Amino acid sequence: MKTRTIISSVLLFFVAGAMCLAANPNMGTWKLNEAKSKLVSGVTKNSTVVFEAAGDSVKVTIDGTDASGKPVHSEWTGKLDGKDLLIAVSDTPTPRRPAANGPVSATI
Repeated sequence: MKTRTIISSVLLFFVAGAMCLAANPNMGTWKLNEAKSKLVSGVTKNSTVVFEAAGDSVKVTIDGTDASGKPVHSEWTGKLDGKDLLIAVSDTPTPRRPAANGPVSATI
């Protein structure tokens, strides 16, 4: 019984260590699944959002369509620290405050 407890503890230690050293789960390509989404018609749809590490910052590339069906493209690089950042969305500067809300979400 004592051996089983020691082996379980060691395995738990290694699993916890691997989870702590894992890459940021926000990084990668996120695609809109319209079948599962509850989007109201007539709003901008971000069909693809790509999060990439850029040094100690994050580069975000957003592609989608606006309410009239025109393509929308936005790119910005910054930190998810909650400070204001001027982001150009389809050639219109828009103040945003990017912030990480936890391990898997970000407010943009």
